Amino acid sequence: MVLAVAACVTELWSPRPRIGMLTFVTAVLILCTTGLPSVVEPEARLSTAWHLGGFVDAIAGDGVVPAGIDARFYWPAFFAQWAWFSDAAGAASLDGVLRWFPPVVVAVWATGVYALARSMLGGSRAPWAAAWLFLGLNWIEQDYFSPQATGIVLLLTVLTFVLGPLATRRTDPTGPASPRAAPSYARPNLFQRWIAAARRPPNRPPIPPRQLLLIYLCSALCLLAVAVSHQLTPYAIIGQLTVLAIVGRFRGRGLLLVAILALVVFFVIAAREFWTFQLSLALGTTDDGGVVENALFNRVSGDDGQVAVKLLRVIVPLLSWGLALLGAVAYYRRKHDVVPVFLAAVPMGLALLQSYGGELFLRIALYGLPILAVLGTEALRAMVRRQRGLEGPLALGMVALFALLVVIRGGNEAYTLTRQDELAMTRQVLATTQPGLEIVSLSGVGPRHLGGIDTFSLGSGNIKGCDSLADDPIRCVGEEAPDVLLIYHSTEQQGVVLDNKPPGWSREVVRQLVAGGTYKLAFQDGFNAALTKVGTPVEVVP
Repeated sequence: MVLAVAACVTELWSPRPRIGMLTFVTAVLILCTTGLPSVVEPEARLSTAWHLGGFVDAIAGDGVVPAGIDARFYWPAFFAQWAWFSDAAGAASLDGVLRWFPPVVVAVWATGVYALARSMLGGSRAPWAAAWLFLGLNWIEQDYFSPQATGIVLLLTVLTFVLGPLATRRTDPTGPASPRAAPSYARPNLFQRWIAAARRPPNRPPIPPRQLLLIYLCSALCLLAVAVSHQLTPYAIIGQLTVLAIVGRFRGRGLLLVAILALVVFFVIAAREFWTFQLSLALGTTDDGGVVENALFNRVSGDDGQVAVKLLRVIVPLLSWGLALLGAVAYYRRKHDVVPVFLAAVPMGLALLQSYGGELFLRIALYGLPILAVLGTEALRAMVRRQRGLEGPLALGMVALFALLVVIRGGNEAYTLTRQDELAMTRQVLATTQPGLEIVSLSGVGPRHLGGIDTFSLGSGNIKGCDSLADDPIRCVGEEAPDVLLIYHSTEQQGVVLDNKPPGWSREVVRQLVAGGTYKLAFQDGFNAALTKVGTPVEVVP
């Protein structure tokens, strides 16, 4: 990682930076940091990625989206897309895609940030610095195989178009204050200039009609695609386009109408079952506590290491916003423009939209991060221009930032890492269990959902006091009474480092369940275990 940062900085400081070399060393930097798990681990790391891979398999089997299983199936475009890819390629599994998806999609994100920085900052070096700052601040870990990862690609594509080739700027009809103006001349204040500028039509970008039509088509396709792919991303795009449309900063404001109509039509017609039967979830009126409590405070728990890493996850966004605000001041002094700050702040409105769950603030931080990285780069550039000699300390700061990134992203590695033996056990259970039986895992970690989502029962999930069966294992498992219970090594680790359970607690659960006579031990290897209800027609072979 240190060598990759040194290569980036050295090439950027050269008299004529080479785009090809900067691209190469940036890719190496991604593999050394964000892509580190993909390089060193033989399988995809996060159990959530395997869960979503199971969604793809469910659609690829018969081409039909399963109903009544998971709310994410109401936005099925991402899963249907990969099911089509899987069928067309004749792929037996998506294991390789799941493993390498994070570094590839992060590289695409960085390309989008680079394009945004070129439009907003100009120059030949600042855009690369913005891309690196984005990579270093991307602790959010929403780049696994998921709809939101693709949604960010679509969001960045639209922003790149509207802030690049479609960008306009309303002219100031009062003109700049002239040093030769008459002594009696009183230039209007800032508010009056904004009102006067808002009444004038924006400038038109000098683009040939055919190119303009192609850009409109691509932007509209992205807006249509994101409306059927993810729940939150369309609102972020609409909010940012609304800000730009109000201040007249892009040509083709009909794109905003396309985005709104696509969202409304799809939500009202195709997702009608969702808002009909789960209206409280859509409006954020559930009884599971406030958004801030669920998304932030309830997550700062665990042993000392867990708490330390999670506090860093709170501090880094605050530092990002602090640096971005300094950049906003410098950007205003240079261009008299405050719009980027509003673009970064728009996603915060999603906190009032719905009680999305624990990952809501992660999505909010991710939606605003591209603009924050651009503004942060403006702040760094202003510092270097004001005081020469800061390049060396900033290079050291880049090393520290990426080192911190690896620590933060790996903070949950003890229980988020999916191991090969866990995958092997799960696949064997799915292959030897009769369809229609109930297979559940003791906690939410582990690759339980890598297949069979539409053929096996996933459990009721509505037992009082049992958000996870691991909360009160004996009682919760007894009331749920699954046909097959899976316990993973990651389940054991989650209980120890996150829930402060004693080491070996999962083995004690296995012992008590077997001693109770309701379950028998079908397979055990270390902390991995498969228990079957007595009389269940399933045979688990190691």
